[in-house]
Parts: sequence; structure tokens; C-alpha cells
Amino acid sequence: MSGQVILGTGRRADSPYYMERFYVNLYSVEELCFLFVDRAELLDADIMQREMVRWLESQCGLSDLAHTLDALLNKKGSVAAFVGAILEYVNIYPENVIQWTEEIVRGNEGLNPQERMKAKADYLLGEKRYLAALQQYQNLVQETPENEKLLLAKLYHNMGTACAGMFLYAQAAEWFMKAYETDGRREGLSMYLAALRMGRQEKAYIDYIAEHPEYHELSLEVERMMKRAEGSFEGTDENRMLVTYQVMREEGAGALGGSAPYYEEIGKLTERLKKRYRRSMG
Repeated sequence: MSGQVILGTGRRADSPYYMERFYVNLYSVEELCFLFVDRAELLDADIMQREMVRWLESQCGLSDLAHTLDALLNKKGSVAAFVGAILEYVNIYPENVIQWTEEIVRGNEGLNPQERMKAKADYLLGEKRYLAALQQYQNLVQETPENEKLLLAKLYHNMGTACAGMFLYAQAAEWFMKAYETDGRREGLSMYLAALRMGRQEKAYIDYIAEHPEYHELSLEVERMMKRAEGSFEGTDENRMLVTYQVMREEGAGALGGSAPYYEEIGKLTERLKKRYRRSMG
């Protein structure tokens, strides 16, 4: 959501409702509707909370809607009906969007607990909440039978991705290798070598490849992959800022007058990256 939400129904809450399912604070029923439509494929019975209904009533001034939702909860209505009642009451989306959202939610109600848990873990991974995603995947692995090798390999791969996102390359390498050992796919081995490449000193990595000639050809592909990744980073805002700040320092008493602004701006950039990293660990 960008900018200030324009309220059309009820009022903006003084105290937010924390949607644990998505780790977000909501301040209006419009924000709740946006979340429902945007994350329809992840909605399940966990969102049907009396606490939410009381929040809509007391904080947003929506007594009529609260009474409707209370009735649905009392008769154990479906998640699709619960979501649809809110979307229809607020009426900020056209009918086809509301129907589409209800259909997705209705389809999700047929998922088993394991499928819902994986959907949540995948969502967390996509949102770069790596630690929370890793914990979800670990729980899933414990509940997955050993004969479901394709699913296990996907879980191991995603666990490796989560570890790599937290710069835990040694652990990432272990999970990628486990994924490869489980399904034999070349991708797992490639990611294993990439994690080793990122986590080891260059000489140690080269020595490892020399000791394992069977990986030589694949290691060349990994190097090409790493070069492409470096090229992608060169186009990011963070890299452009770093280059700009480097020029600022080298210019000395140029436009910003000395090197102090350089260190000040580097500090600001570092803080932004730290905040992003802390969020990934949440």
C-alpha cells in the first residue's frame, strides 16, 4: 500500500490490529480488505478471530459488520463466507474481484495442514523473513514421510535458500547438498557449490574443487552464475549509492566538503541494510 489510505468505511483505528498470519499491523478495514485480496491464497481459518471482530467494532466503529461476523462465527461459517462478508460490506472492490477472492479462499479450505504450512513458509521466504521461514520448513520436514522425496527435496532447497539469505553459507551448503542427495537434481548441486563459493575463502574453495574433479565443469557454471549475480547487484540502488559515496570521498573537498559526509552517508546506508537484515531474522 502506498501513501495514506483513504477511508470510506468506519474510522481509522487508534490501536492497530496485529494480523499474526502476515506479521502486519492494520489500522483500517480498508487495509484488511487489501490484505485479503492481495494474499487470498494464504487465507485460512486462523484469520477468523473474535479479537478481529471486536477490533472492527470498537476501533473502526463497524458494529453492523461485527454483528454479521459474530453470527458467522457462532454458526461456524466458512472462511470464504467470512472474507466475503467483509469485502462486500466495505465495497471498495468490484463484484468480480470479491467473487474471485472468495473462490480462491474456498479452494484453500481443501488443503491439508501440511499444504497450508508450506504455503505459509513459502510466503515468509518470499517476504525475506528467513528465520521464520526456516523454522516452518524444519517443522514440515519432521512431518513429511521419507518416501515423499520430491517434496523433501523442495523443503531442503528452500531451507538452504533461507540460510543463504541470512549469510549462513555453511548451513546453506548442507541443505542444498541434502536436496541433491534426495532427488538427484543438478540444481541442488549447483546451489551447494555456490554456497561454498560464497562462504569460503577463494583459495579454500579452489582447493576443494581441485580435490573433487567431478565438480570441475559444474564449478565453471557456478562462476558464470556468480558473475551474473554481481552484474545484477551493480544495478541495485545500494550499489549505486556505494559508488556515489566512494566518489564523494575521493573528491575530498568537493561538493560535500571533505570526507565526513562520506562516512555519514555510509552509516545511513548501513543502518538501512541492518534494518532489512533484522527484519529477515524476524
